[in-house]
Amino acid sequence: MISEHFDTRTRINMKLALDRICRRRPSGEDHRFRKSVAENITRCALAGRTGIGQLVDAGERAVIRTRLAREPA
Repeated sequence: MISEHFDTRTRINMKLALDRICRRRPSGEDHRFRKSVAENITRCALAGRTGIGQLVDAGERAVIRTRLAREPA
C-alpha cells in the first residue's frame, strides 16, 4: 500500500503530479495511461525524489515512454 511507504506530504505531491500530468492529456482518464504515469511517479518517490517538480518530471517521462511505445518502428 502506498500509504505505508510515504508521508502525507509525499502522497499529496504524488497525487498532484498525477493529476497535473493527466488533466492535460486527451487520454488522461484512460486507466492504463494513468497507471503507467502513477507507476513512474511511485518509482521516483521510492528513490527519494519527492518534490512536486521531480514527480511531475517522472510522470512526463512516462508519457514520453508511452508515446514512443505506441509509434510504429
